[in-house]
Amino acid sequence: MNSKNKQEPGFSALRRKAEKRLKSAQLKQPDGPPSYFELQHLVHELEIHKIELEMQHEELLQSRAEAEKGLERYTQLYDFVPLGYLTLSRNGTIVEVNLPGAKLLGMERSLLHGDRFGRFIVDEDLPVFNSLLDRVFSNRSPWYCEVRLFGDQPSSQVFEPPVFRNPGMGNYRTVRIEAVLSSNGKECRIVVSEITSQKQTEETGGSGELQKQELSGSSKAGNSDDFNHQLLDKVIHSRIRFAVLSYLNSTDQAGFVEIREKIKATDGNLSIHMKMLESARYVSFKKGFHARRPQTMYRITPEGRDAFNRYTRIISELISERNPAF
Repeated sequence: MNSKNKQEPGFSALRRKAEKRLKSAQLKQPDGPPSYFELQHLVHELEIHKIELEMQHEELLQSRAEAEKGLERYTQLYDFVPLGYLTLSRNGTIVEVNLPGAKLLGMERSLLHGDRFGRFIVDEDLPVFNSLLDRVFSNRSPWYCEVRLFGDQPSSQVFEPPVFRNPGMGNYRTVRIEAVLSSNGKECRIVVSEITSQKQTEETGGSGELQKQELSGSSKAGNSDDFNHQLLDKVIHSRIRFAVLSYLNSTDQAGFVEIREKIKATDGNLSIHMKMLESARYVSFKKGFHARRPQTMYRITPEGRDAFNRYTRIISELISERNPAF
């Protein structure tokens, strides 16, 4: 009774409309009872309508099962990847975060909603992160940076920064943050990956090389003093983006799945890197269908080929200068 009373206003209005339409249809019908053939036709139409409703019900159940399966698959991908995935608002407030992202920040996921991501970044690196947000929301193009986080929890991050920052000797973790604007333009999605070990290796290796040069007194041409890292194209200077351009440079075109399998990347990671290459106009894409399934085909652009050749030439020259035997 209670549920019926709650639904009464809406159902009563609908019933009044139906009765009005039925009365209007009855006025147009001739007087007298319907004939046998008219009754047979009416029964036939009702049976067909019943079967149609049953078929629609089956389709709805199937669609619901597929939606639930897709949601389960999305949840598994989102919460069990080894990277931190976060959705941030324009001012850096955390809207959504996966389990690895919460573990990276060292807090319960439920407590992170509404918190500011910048609170976990070392003060000296905050301008770098704020610059990332400004660029992504203003230029509407993917970008990346490298910052340090407080604490000693394991971390996850996203893209490389324009300038490598020194994590110093403090209790910090260095991360890469890659950001891309969401489709609604009001939020951005970031991927966070930890590179603390990598940075420590780079710094240790650089210090050893410098000490070796000082002890030997070597001053050959081609030393690190002559190397300008600004010559390296920061868009290409990434394992996945370099691998994508290398493969596309050797083929006419390739689909997203084919590229993913060739370079051994995940869907989410590859998607972000492809958007960066598209933003730099190094690759172009065309959407179509293959075997009735949507497919995106990619090609390397003339600008991308020139940039790739220039990048490989600089790397080759650097290797040749440091290793004359090659």
